Amino acid sequence: MDRYDVIVVGAGSSGGVVAARLSENADRRVLLLEAGRDFPNEEAVPPLFTVSGEHSWRTAGIPEFDWDLTNSDGAGTLGGRSLRLPRGRLVGGTSMINATIAARGAPFDFDRWAAMGNRGWAWADLLPLFIAIENDLNFGDQPIHGRNGPIVIQRYRPESWAPVNRAMYEACLELGVREAPDLNGLDAHAGVIGPMPHNRYKEVRLGTLVTYLRAARPRPNLTIRAGCLADRIVLAGRKATGVVYIDETGTSRTAFADEIVISAGVYNSPAILQRSGIGPSEWLRPLGIDVAVDLCIGRNLLDHPGFPMLFKARGLGVTTGRFFASNVRGPANASGEPEWQTHPFPIDEEEDIAGFWTYLTRQEAEGEVRIASADPRRPPLIDHRYNTRQRDRDRFADARSFVKAILATRTFERCGAVSIDDLDKPIEVALREAMGPAHHQAGSAKMGPASDPSAVVGPDLRIHGFDNLRVADTSVYPDNVMHNTNLTALVVGEMAARFIDQGLGITPPETPEVSAPAMQDAGMPA
Repeated sequence: MDRYDVIVVGAGSSGGVVAARLSENADRRVLLLEAGRDFPNEEAVPPLFTVSGEHSWRTAGIPEFDWDLTNSDGAGTLGGRSLRLPRGRLVGGTSMINATIAARGAPFDFDRWAAMGNRGWAWADLLPLFIAIENDLNFGDQPIHGRNGPIVIQRYRPESWAPVNRAMYEACLELGVREAPDLNGLDAHAGVIGPMPHNRYKEVRLGTLVTYLRAARPRPNLTIRAGCLADRIVLAGRKATGVVYIDETGTSRTAFADEIVISAGVYNSPAILQRSGIGPSEWLRPLGIDVAVDLCIGRNLLDHPGFPMLFKARGLGVTTGRFFASNVRGPANASGEPEWQTHPFPIDEEEDIAGFWTYLTRQEAEGEVRIASADPRRPPLIDHRYNTRQRDRDRFADARSFVKAILATRTFERCGAVSIDDLDKPIEVALREAMGPAHHQAGSAKMGPASDPSAVVGPDLRIHGFDNLRVADTSVYPDNVMHNTNLTALVVGEMAARFIDQGLGITPPETPEVSAPAMQDAGMPA
């Protein structure tokens, strides 16, 4: 019998952390299952996983490393467009194909989580973990930042930015937007502009493949099994006993464990659980799946919907330099929170075309992800219901007004900036034609107390109705964080490992440490 103490399904941002942490106990046998490829010899990692200095989604869409998922336009509010939803299919998961933005959630994000009944998830509870995981090369000596963690965080000097980034920065200062040199600072969440924090070093992306799992891989009690597609969970009453998976030869196998953690991501974690009979009964019964527990798995699907606005301006289409280097966060609403963020990007140097990508920090509409059949090789059906709520449209209209103000500044007038898009077009029409995902998906296995009928997991990340089955990835977010989701996903992994340790009577360290890659403090790189 293939037996372990813990099985972790999914070697991405959260799952890699869970497996690395739990395998620190030499007496605990841990199996980490991953559908995609592994790169145990980092020298063999393809050059695609380095970062060219500009944007970083270059591996997205390569079938070998991407799940090739799409969003359907079920409500007809996207003009029938099908939107790609890149997700990493390899050890390291989406942390190995994303834009490497190392933005924390805001304090009010996590205090909201706690107020929803999730004790232990408030900002004061999570800040020590955010500090512990980071090695901030710019602000590591400050009390709210860390210097000894595995995730190197840095910001780039303005002289290295693409021209359009520098122009937007100057234009925002013209408009009176406040500078925030540290966008992970306590006072940097609304009405500010600042350099983006990145988790990369010397153009190597620091996903969990080369951080947490690098340190854990030599341990004899950790087995990383790649090329293994999780099918379903074996259930016996209130307990999960094993995981059925299809190995790289196409053979169905089962591994057994005392604890099982599903970290397959916002789309695939719900799919695995639904195939196991855990999910909405009205979805599962028509597929011939016996319902073990009727829970809202697959609902509450969230994202930060985005919207591009293109323009022409002399010299601002230049695609050299760092063009994902700065970000402006919209003014505070009555709750003290911004409702949108925007950053510029160059498109065509010869035609002098560039644009602004704006996304909402909160999505009013809730989508869903559901399986199409019991076959794990069939992708799930995904509908984020983008552009279905008037409140979302109104906030995009506010953001568009800000972009119009930027284009009217002296900075952009000197470049002869002219909008390509009709910025006076009805916002609903503009969104139907161009709205898309910001790839910050979350919420499809919502965390909350058992008294919440929409909750899937409790504050200890155990699925309601089960003793030893947990979910740990962005799908557990009860509400989306305001910024990029990846750093918070790492903290979710840290929390999951702690909960398992505490359940076994093991006291986790107050400030966990993982050896950072051998690096010199380079200050703020050029």
